[in-house]
Amino acid sequence: MDRLREVSRAAFGQMHRLELMLAILAVEDGIVTLTEVHRSMSGVAMSSLQKPFEALIECGLLTRLPNGDSRSRFYVRNDSAAWSWAVELSEAAGVPALLACRDAPISQMRS
Repeated sequence: MDRLREVSRAAFGQMHRLELMLAILAVEDGIVTLTEVHRSMSGVAMSSLQKPFEALIECGLLTRLPNGDSRSRFYVRNDSAAWSWAVELSEAAGVPALLACRDAPISQMRS
């Protein structure tokens, strides 16, 4: 993960953004909460993910879904070539994208 974080810092100026993007990309339906993504990324503090997550919203890669009956804020991953670029960066770092998100798939956490 160190090499992935080095590439993330070089590309984004933040060491967890690339790993965060790969974790979001691993979600089959593209619907995430920050808490669920955080749980899928062992060893990363929630506070380290908040600003990169907000940056993904600001640049249009994630859109907040309307509030339902849940206290959680759900976001949907928007189509963008940026997600493919994240995979390309991961592979260039020598970390296959699927290995970047090592823990339980987020879809299993909702069940």
